[in-house]
Amino acid sequence: MRSINLAIVGATGLVGEAIIKLLADRQFPVGELFVLASENGAGGKVSFGGKSLTVKKTEDFDFSQVEVALFAAGATVSQQLAPRAAEAGAMVVDLSPAFRYESDVPLLVADVNDELLGQARENNLVACADAATVQLVRALKPLADMAPLQEVVVTQLQAVSATGRSGVDQLAQQSVRLLNGLSPSEAAQAQIAFNALPLSGQAQENGFTSEELKLMLETRRVLADQPLSVQVTTVRVPVFYGHGQSVSVRSIQPLAMAQALSVWEGQNDLDVLENDDPQAMSPVASVEGEPRLRISRTREDMEGSGGLSYFSVADNVRWGAALNAVKVVEKLLKDYL
Repeated sequence: MRSINLAIVGATGLVGEAIIKLLADRQFPVGELFVLASENGAGGKVSFGGKSLTVKKTEDFDFSQVEVALFAAGATVSQQLAPRAAEAGAMVVDLSPAFRYESDVPLLVADVNDELLGQARENNLVACADAATVQLVRALKPLADMAPLQEVVVTQLQAVSATGRSGVDQLAQQSVRLLNGLSPSEAAQAQIAFNALPLSGQAQENGFTSEELKLMLETRRVLADQPLSVQVTTVRVPVFYGHGQSVSVRSIQPLAMAQALSVWEGQNDLDVLENDDPQAMSPVASVEGEPRLRISRTREDMEGSGGLSYFSVADNVRWGAALNAVKVVEKLLKDYL
């Protein structure tokens, strides 16, 4: 592939840092890399390709200098600056929820609905699905290819890094305070250290939370050809990185465990664990910092009704968010830029 100039908005955040590392690890053909952040992060240094890059202020950047702009700085920044970047001619790959529900913006999960990338040039804008959605649909898509899916029930164990560096810092600080016999926080914050919170995100009138609705709506949109009912419960747990998803799925036709294992084993960056070591199935032990999705505890319904259940773990920052975005850019460069 030819080299291109890239800009990363939010380069000093968790996902931005992971994107920079993946670009180097995957030897992406970068011509010039521009690392951008808010005024607070501007002036700092980022290492890439043996060079030390100076972080520039996003608001002052001329996006006509790049062919692709990756936005990993949150919805507010994307809403303000992504249209400007697109108008300047840059292909915007946005990781925030700002444009995920716009009908004229393709919502992408790499290796699931790549055919939508052809629409990207209409607005110079691609929305990446949330990390939790990427994790869920990457496992569901091979099953859907065997037979249409009818119902999916998910219990998601959500790592604190879903809220960015602030969530990671909150868990670390609360853990230290509790271990030293102090209250979890001087501020009015819910205790996450040594706890589990069954309310993640903002509660909605229908009883679901914003985090649950996000996974439900995005999954239905990405798997739009499926007659699919999705029900989600999200529990925030004291884990820094790595979402766990306990999933039960039912198809129009019975799903056999052997078939599911066979189609999963043929997927890129997806591992099927067949041992009974609980530590190997743990997000902390097996996926933190590793760009892989791992599936374990696969089992058929005891009643023989054709349903299937499994458990998956993936690093939500590096795999679900950063790797998905980098793969989208690789596919754009290969076929559409």
